[in-house]
Amino acid sequence: MLTRLALRTLRARRSGFMGAFLALFCAAALITACGGLLETGLRGPIVTERYAAAPVVVAADQNVHQTTVKHKKGKTKVKHKAKSLAERVWLPADLSARIARVPGVRTVIPELTFPAEAFPSSGAGTGSGGGSYGRAYGHGWSSAGLTPFALVAGQAPRTGDEVVVDRGLARRAHLAPGDRLTVQSTAAPRTYRVSGIAAPTAPGGGTHTDLAEQTSLFFSQAEAERLAAHPGQVTAFGVLPQPGGGPDPDALRRALDGTGAQVHTGDGRGSVEFPDAARARVQLVSMGGAIGGTALMVAILVVVGTFALSLRQRYRELALLRAVAATSNQLRQLIGREALLVGATAGVLGALAGLPLAHWLLGRFVALGATPATLRPAVGFVPVVAGAVATTAGAWAAARIS
Repeated sequence: MLTRLALRTLRARRSGFMGAFLALFCAAALITACGGLLETGLRGPIVTERYAAAPVVVAADQNVHQTTVKHKKGKTKVKHKAKSLAERVWLPADLSARIARVPGVRTVIPELTFPAEAFPSSGAGTGSGGGSYGRAYGHGWSSAGLTPFALVAGQAPRTGDEVVVDRGLARRAHLAPGDRLTVQSTAAPRTYRVSGIAAPTAPGGGTHTDLAEQTSLFFSQAEAERLAAHPGQVTAFGVLPQPGGGPDPDALRRALDGTGAQVHTGDGRGSVEFPDAARARVQLVSMGGAIGGTALMVAILVVVGTFALSLRQRYRELALLRAVAATSNQLRQLIGREALLVGATAGVLGALAGLPLAHWLLGRFVALGATPATLRPAVGFVPVVAGAVATTAGAWAAARIS
């Protein structure tokens, strides 16, 4: 009976409850969207680009570890913390021999990755202006098979003054084999001759789409080692499997035990290729929790004010109910059910609206450069349920406060 009376009250006083409904709707949408950001930060996959052809990648541990031991009241507590590094941690190049001895390994490809920014030079195509062509990464040509890259024009770099550019940079800068290109890397700027243009190839042959998140420059192996400025070290190892079956990841881990190297497969390869994505994960978790919590608090404050005003306008109605033998507990239940009906309706609709909002927010973060595009959304049903439940509970709490 009280629920039926609450429904009739809401229908009769739609305008009075509209403010509370809108506040709760927006709160549910924001909580769901922020929950989507938080969930993406916690378990969103980082898609690999450069290592697409290598099912197993061996790299160094990208975390700084801290272990704290506390003794209190006869008890010992051990706390372990790990913080990711945006800078690359390098591995000894001689680990390739250990990896190659593991059964199932066909080829071990050492990878060098270092910053290399390209600028137009006199005689370089028709690139406009003298500004940079954008951030790029340099590699040795021997690691082109990790994607794999294949030449679509020209030839591989044979000397220290030659470079192969990827197809995306060649199109932007209007470069062709024989043109000149200035590269600023870890050493002084140097002008190279473009010896060839490379593009990713599809598994079945033919060229694939260009890499979305990076520009690649390929140097001769000796020049790449000079520019990397880490003698005897590599960024990672790409492991190509035997045709009959690849190596067992656990066997690789046992072979590398004590070296500090880690074995990555599947989506775990993306964190090796994009070490700064770990920081983006932390930012998404922080922003999702902070904005979602703030939205819920603001919604509760708005609903408290709306319900208080509604109750003040209904004093005569509530007094009449008391006059016909309604108890104070029944009046509280009536107001609570009104709040639950408003909160549940607004919560469900707002939570559903929060799903596209979450994807839109992630797209904006990618467009602004705060989040890499390779960190894919992972928005499940948990943020939707959390948004609806939190909003309904907030409406109930607001009614109790009122």
